[in-house]
Amino acid sequence: MNCIGRRRCTGFTLVELMVTLAILIILTVIAVPGMTDLIRDARLSSQSDLLVSALNSARLEAIKRRKSITVCPATNANTDTACAASAAAWSTGILVIDEDVVVPVDERVIQRVQMKQGLTITTAATSVAFSGTLGSSAVTTFTLCTTERKEHQVDVTLSGHVGKRINSGTTCS
Repeated sequence: MNCIGRRRCTGFTLVELMVTLAILIILTVIAVPGMTDLIRDARLSSQSDLLVSALNSARLEAIKRRKSITVCPATNANTDTACAASAAAWSTGILVIDEDVVVPVDERVIQRVQMKQGLTITTAATSVAFSGTLGSSAVTTFTLCTTERKEHQVDVTLSGHVGKRINSGTTCS
């Protein structure tokens, strides 16, 4: 408290300070759970955007090179140069590969995408191939989930179009 003379004092009293801190703490307690949900939703959205980006990149490379480009799962996207045999490996990493390049093996990989832990990607496809002229090899749907978040789906059509949608009615378990 700052007093000028005997009549005029400026500043905060201890009671005013404690009331302000109590209000600030209450607002923080109310805001934190909502902020955590927002962060989790943003993480899932960024991971589904990475998958869409990898698929679109493969489609554009196929058109540019006029040959087939494959998108496939990898058990370790940082070091693998070949596709994983299991469709369950989509959750760990994704490779965009030019299958025509044989030697050197490292030049086969056009793009590497490492996925975050805690993400589940389910699909029946073990790979998606984009042709330089015909689009994709098959209709494919990827379902991305994180616990207690709304399910994201990435669809690939026969024409090669890649689309993303959020299933607001389906929450991941």
